[in-house]
Amino acid sequence: MTDILVGSKVKAADFPASVWAQDATEILNITSTTFITGSPVVATTFVAPTSGRVLVFVGGAARAQTGDNRVFIVANVFLGTSAAGTEVLSASVGFTGCGFSLAATNYYYQNRTFQMSGMTPGSTYYARVMYSATNTGVTDNTCDIACREIGVIPIS
Repeated sequence: MTDILVGSKVKAADFPASVWAQDATEILNITSTTFITGSPVVATTFVAPTSGRVLVFVGGAARAQTGDNRVFIVANVFLGTSAAGTEVLSASVGFTGCGFSLAATNYYYQNRTFQMSGMTPGSTYYARVMYSATNTGVTDNTCDIACREIGVIPIS
């Protein structure tokens, strides 16, 4: 990966445009305990900058209707223009996502921002939002989502 040094001329390809996708379709009574994309799919493509590094943010608005289950919103990234490409970042709450409190019975918004590095400069990548719910055994899958979003910002 090439760093841009002080005094270097910056070219347009060094910092491609930032991108963002969002959807406010409500998804009620979530039942999947594995990560799924939902409908509509919230995704965007981006071009890796010269540095091979970007900031990714993923988040949304969610709630646990009855205060006993959690919903997770995470990022998932592939090389190429769709999920048919090579997966370079798997859906993971621990690194790429945010978990909403099981005590939150009203919608609230949160996001997670993280750095991705090691991408091939100039290559196109596909980033999408995925989500899942936990089941505590008290009341099954009573989580809702009101908004999902993902964005990518090139960094040096």
